[in-house]
Amino acid sequence: MNQRSKAPRAVDICRWVLLAFCAACLPSWAEQVVLESPPWRQAVELRRYDYSLTELGYPQSVLLRGSESSAGLSFGSRLDELVEEATLDLGFAFSPSLVAHLSHLKVYLNGEFMSAIAVDPEKRLQQKASIPLNTRYLADFNQVRVQLVGQPPEQCFSPDSPSIWAELTGETRLRTVSRVLPVANNLQMLPAPFFDRRDYRALQLPVVFSGGVSLQTLRAAGIVTSWFGALANWRGASFPVAGEVIPPQHALVFMTNMQRPRALQDFPPVSAPTLQVISHPKNAAAKLLLIQGRDDADLIQAAKGLVLGSELLSGPVAEIQRAVQNKPRKPYDAPNWLPTDRPVRFGELVDNLNQLQVEGRTPAPVRVGFQLPPDLFTWRSRGIPVELDYRYSPPVEDGSGSQMSLSINEQFIEAFNLTRKGFSGEAKRFRVPLLNDGFLSANQRLRIPAFKVGSRNQLEFKFDFAGINSGECKSLAPAQRYAVVDADSTVDFTGFAHYIEMPNLRAFANAAYPFTRMADLSETAVLMPDSQNREIVQTYLQLMGFAGASSGYPALAMELFDDWQEAELKDRDILLIAANGELANVGEDLPILFNRSERMLQKPRKNIVSESDTWAGAAPALASATTAVEASASGRFAALLGMRSPYNDDRSVVAVLAARPGDMAIVREALSDSGKIAEMYGSVVVFREGGQASFNVGDKYYVGKLRVWDLIWYHFSRYPMLLGIISIIVVLMLAVVLWRLLSGVARRRLQQGDE
Repeated sequence: MNQRSKAPRAVDICRWVLLAFCAACLPSWAEQVVLESPPWRQAVELRRYDYSLTELGYPQSVLLRGSESSAGLSFGSRLDELVEEATLDLGFAFSPSLVAHLSHLKVYLNGEFMSAIAVDPEKRLQQKASIPLNTRYLADFNQVRVQLVGQPPEQCFSPDSPSIWAELTGETRLRTVSRVLPVANNLQMLPAPFFDRRDYRALQLPVVFSGGVSLQTLRAAGIVTSWFGALANWRGASFPVAGEVIPPQHALVFMTNMQRPRALQDFPPVSAPTLQVISHPKNAAAKLLLIQGRDDADLIQAAKGLVLGSELLSGPVAEIQRAVQNKPRKPYDAPNWLPTDRPVRFGELVDNLNQLQVEGRTPAPVRVGFQLPPDLFTWRSRGIPVELDYRYSPPVEDGSGSQMSLSINEQFIEAFNLTRKGFSGEAKRFRVPLLNDGFLSANQRLRIPAFKVGSRNQLEFKFDFAGINSGECKSLAPAQRYAVVDADSTVDFTGFAHYIEMPNLRAFANAAYPFTRMADLSETAVLMPDSQNREIVQTYLQLMGFAGASSGYPALAMELFDDWQEAELKDRDILLIAANGELANVGEDLPILFNRSERMLQKPRKNIVSESDTWAGAAPALASATTAVEASASGRFAALLGMRSPYNDDRSVVAVLAARPGDMAIVREALSDSGKIAEMYGSVVVFREGGQASFNVGDKYYVGKLRVWDLIWYHFSRYPMLLGIISIIVVLMLAVVLWRLLSGVARRRLQQGDE
């Protein structure tokens, strides 16, 4: 009995000793497991983003007008990131007339309700709220919708009453915290992660070279950066140039078997044009896209294979056997430019047909954007015809005040009443009359005033549904209202010639014209006398990205030169990128000349804008120089200069110049700022620290073709007195000719009568 009782007691003691031993060893064992875990689990890289209201697609503030009105704030989630936290910091103000306990803002994320914010009676005009957003409802493309529910103190009110409003102020911000995700080394994901269409921010993609960079290597880099610029489109793109040290982020690396960065010296050589994705040597979360070849010719082939055939690529490595354009490009066939040889459907101008449909009592406008060739000749045009169809939820009765307003480039054109028919009329076609042209044509075609059409345009259709008051205290309004602009509506720019006065730096700043006249830049020569300077190369790459964003096509056929070769440059438009006053062979009588410290500028007496040109935002007419100023200064200074090619009267030169290579940065910054681009025009734009100025001075010339009669009338229209004198002379000459002819006829009749 005693032996049996002792045995269980000994087992219990062993158990207690074992448990005590495990408890003592567990902390050190757990620590060892953590220390031996993979590097990507030891430290999670977090990225914090702070989006302002402007970055979310709005100006300084957003007005919500009427009850149930709303505004959508859009943002994306990158492929290589997982959003772990998202917060909407709202700055807002309510109308003083709203009842506090019945009025509020509702916040939705991708259609899911997040929170409601009531009116604070003591802080109506200055309120703030921080709303956490549930990240479970995030997708690739996201929208935070803020909706106003408002009620004034009156018992009988219309939901469209002007006293019902709220405003989101500039203090509104969206903040996110994202965890970086590892992605596979797979070419199938291209252009991601180097460009991610889910990311609405400007693209910044470093480019890595090694040693002395040849012109052909730079050409390959220009082809690739123009492709990424076309992908980035409205976001904008910049391409910082790195040397031997690879930046710790996604980057492009151009290397041959003989020239490669130090970090990749031991990388295996290639035997053909090759594309490969690898992890960054010092940052596993970053990827490098290697454009490789045995020599420079292979690099160009690899670059063409990337931009023309990315849909064929998969796996970590691909060799390019062949990449060519089977047919040469034609003038003005850029994918981003509206065709001018046929009517174009609205459905072709949007990425998704859902963009043509809106809902709500005061919905956001339907916007249709398009880009035109800058040299489209619309002088004395009666307008641009548009055949417009649209449908909508019909109002309860006609004359309710419900309207569809049409604008182009923020200029109001005309408003149409919405009737109980629910569509745009029996013929479903309308014509907006031009200013001072109040009649409707028989074919019921809408016409857009041509003088409001520039290189970048936006048609805006705004539907406003009014509530109906019936009796003393009753407001009738349907629960949901819809409107849609038909995708088969068309805009027609056929029949317009291409003719433009040059130099015209506005056309260059807006659309990289004249180089993008050929989408692949096949008639462009890029001239860089100092092609080894990093600042100049970075400016060149950004301009190639800018040209790609304008045309929507990579610069496959442009050529690079480092000196003036008349035979090669004669039949091309020239883009000169130079510093230190490099203007040799361009000409002597230029409106601006400068080097590191000496500067000379010629100015007209006045930059005159004619009244008829103000609608289009036209630049002042070219004028002769009346003053010349010379100065010495040491601050940052750069300029854009437009002129006629010294080798061909039908070709142009656009020069990007800087006093020092480092001053190129202020040109790059200006060309990335839409506000500064709007102020560029003429033949000279000068840039200083924090400011710029444009001048239209010097000799002008014209590029393009017109019919003879249009050519005569256009050029003589600026000289009405001379035109009148010529007209009188022509009439007199015709009168003399007719008098002599009639006199001859009369003599012959008299002779016949005598016989």
